[in-house]
Amino acid sequence: MYSLDFERDFVMSMKKTLSYAATVLIVVFLFSAYSTSLVHPQVSPIPLLPVTVVTTGNAWQGNLAFGVSYTNSTNNQTVGYVVVMNTTTGNVLYYRQSNQGYGVVKNIGLNTLMFQGEPVYGGASAAPVEATHFWNFVTNTTVDFPGVEGHHDVEYDPNNNTFLTLIDYVQNVGNNSFLFDKIVQFDLNGNVLWTWDTYGHIPLSEADPFNLTAVVNGQTVIDFTHANALEWDYNNSVIYLNCRHTNTFYKIDQNTGNIAWACGQFGNFTLLGANGTVVSSLWYHSHDLKMEAPGIFSMFDNDFDNVTNPNNCRSQLIDVTLNEKNMTAHISWNWTAPKQYWTPFFGGNDLLPNGDRIGDFGSPSHQFPQNQPWIGNDTGAVLAEVNQTGQVVRTFTFPAGWQIYRIGEITNQNPFTMPTPVPTPTANSQSPGYPSVPTTASTPVSTAPTSPLPSSSSTISPSSPPSNTIVPSPGASTPATSPTPEAPSPTSTPSIQSTEPTATPQSANKTSDTLFLWIILAVVVAIVATSIGLYLYQKLKN
Repeated sequence: MYSLDFERDFVMSMKKTLSYAATVLIVVFLFSAYSTSLVHPQVSPIPLLPVTVVTTGNAWQGNLAFGVSYTNSTNNQTVGYVVVMNTTTGNVLYYRQSNQGYGVVKNIGLNTLMFQGEPVYGGASAAPVEATHFWNFVTNTTVDFPGVEGHHDVEYDPNNNTFLTLIDYVQNVGNNSFLFDKIVQFDLNGNVLWTWDTYGHIPLSEADPFNLTAVVNGQTVIDFTHANALEWDYNNSVIYLNCRHTNTFYKIDQNTGNIAWACGQFGNFTLLGANGTVVSSLWYHSHDLKMEAPGIFSMFDNDFDNVTNPNNCRSQLIDVTLNEKNMTAHISWNWTAPKQYWTPFFGGNDLLPNGDRIGDFGSPSHQFPQNQPWIGNDTGAVLAEVNQTGQVVRTFTFPAGWQIYRIGEITNQNPFTMPTPVPTPTANSQSPGYPSVPTTASTPVSTAPTSPLPSSSSTISPSSPPSNTIVPSPGASTPATSPTPEAPSPTSTPSIQSTEPTATPQSANKTSDTLFLWIILAVVVAIVATSIGLYLYQKLKN
């Protein structure tokens, strides 16, 4: 038998235990909801970006992926994002964040992006060198390839797990220093497999007459080729290379290293204007070369340093159709943007599944000395969707100071398995800056991998923002040398007020996972203890 006092005390203790267990369960429930946002900080929709969406027609409904950044001119701090954004609402569905900007972002498989950034290693002022990563934005899984470094663009061959990217270097020719580009093929570990050098293939006679310059390690050099886009037909060993400063793109045979043909101001093709007359160039300082169909290439024509009309300032989306039989080329489709969208650097031209085009007028400002008289308020990057008849059906407008290098639509539904680089230690490692790529063109080589670098995560450690500059050359009155306009100067960026959420680092995600498991264990212990107590209570009572 037992006393009434024992029963009363035991019942009270059980009530307290149950109360504690209920409290813990509530805490676990609330924490689990919060923990989801910690473990997957990119799950939303998140009102992350200060973007205004205006729809005026039958626009494409889908998702875009791109890097976007903003530098505060007051404290010189940069915030950068890779985002997956819904086109209908402008809501960010997934994102990752760093304190530097991002380069190209491409959809390479189901829920998987390839992007450049995290970190920016340095490089020329107009061509920062960045690492390469794969990111499954649904599972928030990242695979880093720190040895695969390059600027402006990167292509991936899933059949052989190799990359193609761009590396620039300084070469002294006579009394001048020039910045040349190499195409470099890497394996997963950053080993150099093949290179092709613009030096020796593209003559200096094709240099931009405005003599644009870049700063490399404090040295001002002539920015000669400024390669900025790659299109890799890896199944046929063909590479298409766009060089911004020669107003020309090149078809390169990867097996022989020969230029099969060149199209543009210095190419093999006769360029035909709108009325069929021969013209000197169809575009000026273009970006984002892509082959849409055999013989048809899309580009973003920046219309910068237009030698026929330096103050034209009318960027446009263009399709260039080549006839390799009679060696002619003409613009088969174009949309010319208003002067308020003029983009002297950056830019993209993407064909959407519904047949529309979306243009990336991505510079952080559009109000430059050449673009006068100015009408209306200045803005940052503008994305404009245009249908085949030239009607603007949707725009995404960012405040002044926000910039987007290039964009891409998320349409690749092919299952994708993340490859894993396997470390290959060697006594002869290279510096983590520029890989020591050979100067011999089109020769397969075998070199040591780059020195191992720390893997990047969703948020990288604070560091100084890249010292990129933008000083567009002032048209016809350009001095002997002018800095290449490719990235904004922090001091020239207008200051705006915005509230930026911070993505949780992966290390914090692991900590939250551990804490969550401990809480679950505590709940299980509480429930088990309560059950045992109730069982004993019933036994004693009976």
